[in-house]
Amino acid sequence: MQTYPPPAPPPPAPFPPRGPLHSSPAAQNGSGAAHKAASPTERLIRIAALALLVLLVVGLLVGNSRDQQQRANDLLTKTVAAQKAELARQQAELGAQQDQIYSLQAEIRALKERWLGSPAIWQPPPLANTDIQYFDVSGTTQRELIDSLNNYALCSKFSCLPDPAYPTTNAWGLEGVRSTGSAPCYAPATTTVVYREYVMLPKWLPPTDGSVKIPLVEAWNALAQVIYTHEAGHVAISIQDVAALNDQAHQLPSCQAVARFWANPSVWDKMNADQNAYHAWLRADCRPEMGCIPSRWMGWS
Repeated sequence: MQTYPPPAPPPPAPFPPRGPLHSSPAAQNGSGAAHKAASPTERLIRIAALALLVLLVVGLLVGNSRDQQQRANDLLTKTVAAQKAELARQQAELGAQQDQIYSLQAEIRALKERWLGSPAIWQPPPLANTDIQYFDVSGTTQRELIDSLNNYALCSKFSCLPDPAYPTTNAWGLEGVRSTGSAPCYAPATTTVVYREYVMLPKWLPPTDGSVKIPLVEAWNALAQVIYTHEAGHVAISIQDVAALNDQAHQLPSCQAVARFWANPSVWDKMNADQNAYHAWLRADCRPEMGCIPSRWMGWS
């Protein structure tokens, strides 16, 4: 039996024809809904609104910046005030420490300045043909020593030579001449009347318990040397003038004339004038090394 291929399936039905492709109204207008153009008024409103929004934002930014600046200024002010307060505290603390240091230094200096016998009180060397005598003064301060020197009233106990250029009753040293006695006269040329000088100097014996300070002892020693130098100058003048008077007496014709010569009070006029001239010379060039105490020298005034 002869076979035949199966019959072919029927062809598919043709697609129905489609109409021409058209765009939708939405596609033609660019959106899903139709819009009309904005009017000028609307555009102005939008611009104004945008400008207002910008101003608000700027205002917020500026206000925030001012607040931050104010807070920064406040913080800086507080910081500076705190630093000043700390600096003032440190300065006060430093001042207190300096006061303590000064106090300790003063105590140390006071301990170092306590006089316990050194340096020694200055002692005057001897003078030729001169007796050195002393009057006592006392005190532990310079003011007390000055008062003691003045209150001793040396010129009320001895006859001080008046100085017309410097009349005062206070003297811190004294020089004088004393006769050693009458010498027998056999001939004027061989008769020499002997006189001896004396000086009165202040004497201070400070306690060695530390109540007296070394600077006061040093000032006293300086003063004592000036007084000694001054009186030594008077001694030299007296020795020279007494020798001149003896030379005059040696030229007299008789022992009676010699006796009258020395008994005449005016015989001492030249010596007195020379002593006052010595004072004037010192005042013209007042220096401690010459035996003159300048005003306010080392506190001795």
